[in-house]
Amino acid sequence: MTIGIPAPRRSIRILGIETAYYRIQPATPPPRPRPAVVLLHGGAPGASSDLNWFRNTEALTGAGYELIAYDQPGFGHSGIPADHGIEFRYRHAVAFLQAMAPEAVHLVGNSIGGLLCCLIALRSAPGPAVRSLALAAPYPFFDIPVDAAARLAAHRSRLAGIEPTFDSIRRLCLNTFHEARQVTDDIVALRLASLQGERWDACQARAAVSRQFDQDAVRHAVVHLPSLLVWGLDDNSLPHEIGLAARRHFSDARILLLPRCGHWPQTEQWEIFNHNLLGFLEMNPPAPEGGPEAGRDGAPQAGTGAHR
Repeated sequence: MTIGIPAPRRSIRILGIETAYYRIQPATPPPRPRPAVVLLHGGAPGASSDLNWFRNTEALTGAGYELIAYDQPGFGHSGIPADHGIEFRYRHAVAFLQAMAPEAVHLVGNSIGGLLCCLIALRSAPGPAVRSLALAAPYPFFDIPVDAAARLAAHRSRLAGIEPTFDSIRRLCLNTFHEARQVTDDIVALRLASLQGERWDACQARAAVSRQFDQDAVRHAVVHLPSLLVWGLDDNSLPHEIGLAARRHFSDARILLLPRCGHWPQTEQWEIFNHNLLGFLEMNPPAPEGGPEAGRDGAPQAGTGAHR
């Protein structure tokens, strides 16, 4: 089986980076326009839109949502940046959303992609109005709980030992997923394909800076957007205790904890993830007649900033 997003891949130049992306119209246009759903993949070695979202795109477009997914700089089919830090990837994400020009969006992110979603919301980034966040094991913008710190450090040590070989990436995938049967040869091969040549060099360059960002301004912040947080109880990368701590940093969050699930709940338990994601999106419809900046009650939306 060939895995990936079943649509033509496109390219656009953003901040000097040739950026690969998908833009897919809904299978059946809804009676009323809906915010586009934008998918942001994680930051693990070999991550890409094709790898992180191949089991979710058809459910979204089939439910009437326009879908936008892209490869971040240095990942997948996008160009290699000079700056591998999160702050550059944040600026790139904001510029990408502005270039795509949807009026409003639902942001869906996994791991570091989830962190980018939160930063876009908390910093009130220019661009489309953000209606909601759906986050699969997002990297925290707040301080990591003490009871999760040791396991996170162990995960980072494991990452430091990987090599761009099939056996090494298979072992990495076995750490990503809880159930070994999920680690198919196709998944390993696609992940490995994104770690060849200059992309392996980019992965190595990211290792030193990929978790550094301007945290001081947001570590005590609260996201005031409808949010769905999905976490695997057997996540070896970002332990689920981080998700429990996240409750203090989201004023309107639903948290779904999945047993027998690792760091990619959108892939490992995709049927449950898709069902809950679509239900969540249906609870957060387009803005009413008050215009693109109106909230669910028609009042101006003030939910994207942090408490000061």
